[in-house]
Order: sequence, then C-alpha cells, then structure tokens
Amino acid sequence: MRAIFWLNSLLVRALCVLAVLLVAAMMLGICAEVILRIFGFPSIIGLIELTEYALFISTFFVAPYLLKTNEHIRVDLVIARIDPANARYIECGVMIAIMVISLITGVIATILMVRSFHEGTLIFKDLIFPQWWLDWIIPLSSLAMFLQALEMLVTLMRLPDSDVPLPHEQVPGIRPDELP
Repeated sequence: MRAIFWLNSLLVRALCVLAVLLVAAMMLGICAEVILRIFGFPSIIGLIELTEYALFISTFFVAPYLLKTNEHIRVDLVIARIDPANARYIECGVMIAIMVISLITGVIATILMVRSFHEGTLIFKDLIFPQWWLDWIIPLSSLAMFLQALEMLVTLMRLPDSDVPLPHEQVPGIRPDELP
C-alpha cells in the first residue's frame, strides 16, 4: 500500500508540474498572439483551441495536488464547531465521498475513452485529432484523486483522536486567531 501511495505521490506532483507548464505555455502563447496582432501579423492557427484544451487539462491535473495539500475549496462551518472525534467522522465521510465520485467519474470516462478510441472519433475545429487524445485526462486524474483520498483516509484513521487536525491547522495562510 505504501508503494502505491508513493507512486501516486509522484504522479500527483508530475501532474501538478505539467499543469503549471501548461499555464505558462498558455501565457506565452497569448502574449505572442497579442504581439503578432499589434504588428499586423496573422493569428497563430489553433492557439485559442489549444488554450481551451490546456485549461481543461490543467484543471484536472492540478485537482489531486490541491486535495493533497488541502488547498482546495472547503467549507468548515460544521467541522470548526464540533469536537475532534466527530470532525474525524465527517472528514472520513468526505474522503469516502471523494473516492466514490472519483471512481464513478473515472469508470464512465474510461468507458467513453475506449469507445471513442474504437470508433475513431475525431475532433474537428482548427485542429483535427482523435478525441481520445483528450479523453485520457479524466481517467488518469480520477485515479490520482481516488488514491489521494484513500491515502488521506488511511492516514486520518491511523491518527489518535488527540492528533486529528483542526480545520484552521489545515488551511494554509490562516492563523487560529483569524477564525471567528
């Protein structure tokens, strides 16, 4: 199990780095497009389409990292007001819900990816390419998200009640005295 979690940690980091590189490439591409237009040159063919795909890919690639570092959007209204033992059960329920959603999303996306591969479905816009070139993103990120939630669930279950982190300890940049 540790080896799987270690490999998933590497995958999560690699996906995050790829997401950052995609955002940087989008930034450079858009800047180049603006400069070309200023000087009267034609637009870069397919740049807007590639930017759309990069936004899609980077969103899915960074999601497991945000879960891992606890920098995703969360509402701690309930957890902040209950005792740590009950907070643990709610956190476990949230991790199980993430795992179920990731599993369902991953299975459906895999079925759709295999179908588009076998049917040879193409995407026709400025660029023409097989649809499965985009379809593999969701199963991979769903797998990483599932394994990350499983690791967090196992870690949470192994902690003694006194060591269950409070919400303000998990949110980067917020000190306990800043909470209501």
